[in-house]
Amino acid sequence: MSPLWIAALLTASLGGTAAAGPLADALAKADIPALRAQLADPAARCTLGAVFAKKQDLPRAALYLDKCTDLTLPDDISAEIARAVRETRKQLQTTELSSLEIVTRPEGTPVALDSMPGEQISGGTLVWVKAGTHVVSATVNGKKFANTVDVKPYARGAVILDASSAFAPPPKVKDGHVSFEEESALEKHDGQPKDVKRGSMVSKKLLGVVEPSGGEVLADPLASAPAPAPLPIWIGVRIGGGMFDDAATTSRVRPSVGAAARYLLGGPAFLSARIDWSRRGGAADTSIDVLGASAGAGYSVVDASSIGIALIGQLRGDLRFADTRNAMSVSRAGASAAAGLEVAFPSTPLTAGVRFEQGLTELVPGSRDRALLVELGLDWR
Repeated sequence: MSPLWIAALLTASLGGTAAAGPLADALAKADIPALRAQLADPAARCTLGAVFAKKQDLPRAALYLDKCTDLTLPDDISAEIARAVRETRKQLQTTELSSLEIVTRPEGTPVALDSMPGEQISGGTLVWVKAGTHVVSATVNGKKFANTVDVKPYARGAVILDASSAFAPPPKVKDGHVSFEEESALEKHDGQPKDVKRGSMVSKKLLGVVEPSGGEVLADPLASAPAPAPLPIWIGVRIGGGMFDDAATTSRVRPSVGAAARYLLGGPAFLSARIDWSRRGGAADTSIDVLGASAGAGYSVVDASSIGIALIGQLRGDLRFADTRNAMSVSRAGASAAAGLEVAFPSTPLTAGVRFEQGLTELVPGSRDRALLVELGLDWR
């Protein structure tokens, strides 16, 4: 290859490397201080949002990636930012975070949020926060303003910070005396008086009024179309099978079908219930159809956006559809204890689990049944 061709290839290679701009370099290095220094540039703001998305800081990622899809961004960062916007939106759909609308008077007043320290948020912005109490504050013309809001889990809330008094004109002073007279006090008005708007007779709670811990009652601007909070209930079906053994006949693999439900108590704890059918026992002539109902509690040891793992303990009651087996009397009703491990995939309705049941009462004289099941399920949650 001639020296001229080699020089041309080197020049093209170096030119391609140089094409990566400072924002792409800051994104690759996750250089947050450098990007914060350029927040006046919308492209730098979106790049900072993509950095927070990589760090799994969803509240800050959502804050800085807002409206980035409406911008024309440099080619070296546009694809990465578009991917960050998609992933952030997807994760926010399955997260435990709640949305909070921050409304200010005057509109667009910069505020601080105690749960997102170091960030300056403009009034009119929707942010994502954990359930609990949050404080919004601002300093306007030397005056400090603050308001507190209690955000419920899996809900949408709003808070209003009214700083308009910081811009109120001073009272007029005449001859050293303060005058509180209105300029329009002596104006003449002809015709019928104007209609007076009166408050609604519907309770403030139904209208979505936000009542802070102190101060005036503030109306939720989103109350006209509130987003319903998801029900704290999971319902699902289970299909599986496993080994059934009662020490009186040969162990066999048998099927089971059931329905399960959870009621979330708040946090990782929940109540659990289940009803199922299974065929237990040995050979076909000695098998027994059993209808069981279980109730108990569970605890989510892992509750992430990508996977959930829960431990469940229950007491179970059985109804057995058989009178005798191998000339031995079958107890028509029985009780057992059950323990289970369930793995859920929040981005899908799928659940997988392992369940062990140990009889507490006799199936036939001198023997108690037990089972080890492997199940797959579909959940509506």
